[in-house]
Amino acid sequence: MFPWRQLGTLLADEGLLTPTELELALDEQRRTGRLLGQIVVDRGYVSAFSLARVLSAQHGVDLHETEEPEPELQLAEVPATWRPLGRMLVEKGLITQTELAEALLAQEGNRRLGEILVERRVISGGDLARALGEQHGLEPASLAEDIQTELRTAPPAEPVYRVYKVTFRRGFQERGNLCESANFLEAADFAMEYVQDHQPEALEIEPSTASSRRRSGRTARAAPPLRTSRARISSTRSASIRRAGTRTARPRPPASRRHR
Repeated sequence: MFPWRQLGTLLADEGLLTPTELELALDEQRRTGRLLGQIVVDRGYVSAFSLARVLSAQHGVDLHETEEPEPELQLAEVPATWRPLGRMLVEKGLITQTELAEALLAQEGNRRLGEILVERRVISGGDLARALGEQHGLEPASLAEDIQTELRTAPPAEPVYRVYKVTFRRGFQERGNLCESANFLEAADFAMEYVQDHQPEALEIEPSTASSRRRSGRTARAAPPLRTSRARISSTRSASIRRAGTRTARPRPPASRRHR
């Protein structure tokens, strides 16, 4: 239901994927519905640690390699619907619903959910890395138990991701801004929840700089708190989600290199 080219772009920008490897992985994701993160690790393009490192960095947490060897890779079962990070952490018993709500309220400017939870010591950086890995198709045991982490502050020029609802009219499109976040993964979490709950005609995720966001007078906000009911995307009326600069595609459940 969601093509996740954006995740592949993050990995490519880190020098972990070549353009050819990304296209091959995206093709498998479209055909099978598997999580893209799971595919690139299973194919040996990216190590489990490297995937977790890139995902954690989106939440403002840096991972550092340890001397111990990387555990044997274990792939997780692909879920029927996407589970946002906050929901996963609550379901796994790592945080309470109240702690999640308080962290969401604390999100201002470029603050990321994972960054807030780790800074408040509600979870460890390793807990965050393993939860993100699981969200993208890896069992927690695929990552070392003793992961070294540190918080990092988002630079002012870091992109802000906006989620737009797109409505198709005769001869033109209407767009409404639903959400803004300094973290692409949180914007994607919001988009997937919105698709599952509301089944819009289309959504777009578009990056902009923090300075342009300030000029627009809009305040960044992340996905809303956990909701208990979800509607699955209809197979006959699935929404389409794309990032500016990429082709609109039918969303699939995010399908979630070795070190170079």
